[in-house]
Amino acid sequence: MTDMQTTDLNRVLVLGGQGVLGRMIAEAFAAAGVTALRAGRRPDSGADFRHVDLDEPETVEKALGEADLIVTTVPDERLIAERLVLERGGLLVNVSALPASAAGRLRRAPGPPQGTVLMNAGIAPGLTNLIAADLLAKQPAADEVELVFTTSAKGSHGPAGAAFAHRTLTETSRHHTTVVSLPEPFGRRRCLAFAESDGGWLGAEADGKTVSTYACISERRVNSAMLAFNSAGIIGRLPRSVFAGGASAAPTSEQVAHWVAVRRGGALLAARTLRCRGDYRAAAAATVLFARSLAARGGAGPAGVLVPEELVTIGELRPALAKAGIVVVDERPSAASADAPLVSAEQDG
Repeated sequence: MTDMQTTDLNRVLVLGGQGVLGRMIAEAFAAAGVTALRAGRRPDSGADFRHVDLDEPETVEKALGEADLIVTTVPDERLIAERLVLERGGLLVNVSALPASAAGRLRRAPGPPQGTVLMNAGIAPGLTNLIAADLLAKQPAADEVELVFTTSAKGSHGPAGAAFAHRTLTETSRHHTTVVSLPEPFGRRRCLAFAESDGGWLGAEADGKTVSTYACISERRVNSAMLAFNSAGIIGRLPRSVFAGGASAAPTSEQVAHWVAVRRGGALLAARTLRCRGDYRAAAAATVLFARSLAARGGAGPAGVLVPEELVTIGELRPALAKAGIVVVDERPSAASADAPLVSAEQDG
């Protein structure tokens, strides 16, 4: 991959730039020396603002010509911006964690693609995809990928984040649970499966393997409450408002320790944690790195739809991630984590 600093990325436009994550992404690009324009549909007097309404495709089309690359945090199921880039040309990075099926729908779009769209970028999914792909390459006998995404009820979130949590946790009335020994301050925790239909947002490397995705909420009382709702079979009936309370619109520095492991027959083969402070802050930093990787790729690969592990490896990003305060740690399996059952009915926090 080309040096991360020597790309033709000079100007980006952030769709959803009026939201919490979009604002942080724009600020991260600006800090990296890239001109960042924020786009949204609400009135905004900022000099860096552009009016873009996905219900008015002509505003999207106009915006595409103003930047080298588009970043979108908007979970638009219609994929309007993504389809326009594929049809007209350009580069787009999607960090909205849409259902995994969205990439497949884009790949089935008629006609040869003129532009390139990177789906599922960010930290989780995004960097977790790269770690999973690397572990599977090193452990070809693995038959399962296990991911645990840690989150904080008090971390940076906006309406889109609440909608994501609501969609992925209420799609069924009862989820599986598992026990994982996470690094401090989490410790040994019971975690709740979520987003089962998304398969961890992983690409072809995980084909034919079981993918188990879990959430661990750092606040033990909130985590225990979700486990209790799950045990009672009512988690699927929770309103979206439950997932919006307590969140911050400002940058936060909560501990993050996303767990990625590979197993065979339930036995733990290898595991890594992705550690940083501030989930949205780290997602913004990762977005800049993914965008630079996509811009550096240039014409080296065909246009079309990519997922993170088709663009870059975790080894290539590791030095730049470390500079951003995001580290990947090889975990030494403990007896507890190695023997923990995949599914358990116990409901401690």
